[in-house]
Amino acid sequence: MDKKIRGGQTRIKPVYLINQEGLIDLEKQAVLDGVSELIRLADVSNVELVDFGVWRNKDYKNLDDSLREYQSVDWYIEEGKRTSMDRRQVNAEAILFTFHGEPWRYPENGGNDHYDLLVVHEDIYAGDNDFIIGLGIEGIGTVISTRRFFGVNNKARYECIKTETMHEMGHVFGLLPEERTENVKNLLGKHCANKCVMRQGLQVPDDWILMSHHRIQHGALCSTCRDDLREYFR
Repeated sequence: MDKKIRGGQTRIKPVYLINQEGLIDLEKQAVLDGVSELIRLADVSNVELVDFGVWRNKDYKNLDDSLREYQSVDWYIEEGKRTSMDRRQVNAEAILFTFHGEPWRYPENGGNDHYDLLVVHEDIYAGDNDFIIGLGIEGIGTVISTRRFFGVNNKARYECIKTETMHEMGHVFGLLPEERTENVKNLLGKHCANKCVMRQGLQVPDDWILMSHHRIQHGALCSTCRDDLREYFR
């Protein structure tokens, strides 16, 4: 799932990965491998992946034990819960909104622009959707959940999460561009109609298992999405 923005942000910048405490190693590795493969397919050598893990600054809590803004992965997740209609789910849109306000994002404020990648193991939703597995904004970042893949075996879980990561980071990296009209389907945003990780997978986990099989058999991106991805970084 994706949301589009337009702006003047630089596209050559690091990916900052943070994850919720309790994410299992297999899931974390799938995310790392997915981002790394997508960067390789983009044929860009200077987009660095920086893994902050369960990120917490030294003084991430106030004296009353409340969380300080923008100082830990816990705060981002709590913002998603605080604005959620159901505390059993995390509001992914609220988290994406916080990405815009990060004090260290903007160079004019002494910050370092970057792409955000937040991985949680709790269920997430956005808007009127009962649930989603990921939500991304072009040029800014994405929130990914592994929750809906808990019921599948380890091999399938790894492959599905890797596919999911490549899909959502693909949206962050400009897929699919607005001007593209061929091999396109509009299902919860603009998606590819080819055998490609940028297809939309509405049935979870079944569609994502099939997409992962296609990724392994035919490659992650169709030729059109690959060209669009490389054009994004030119």
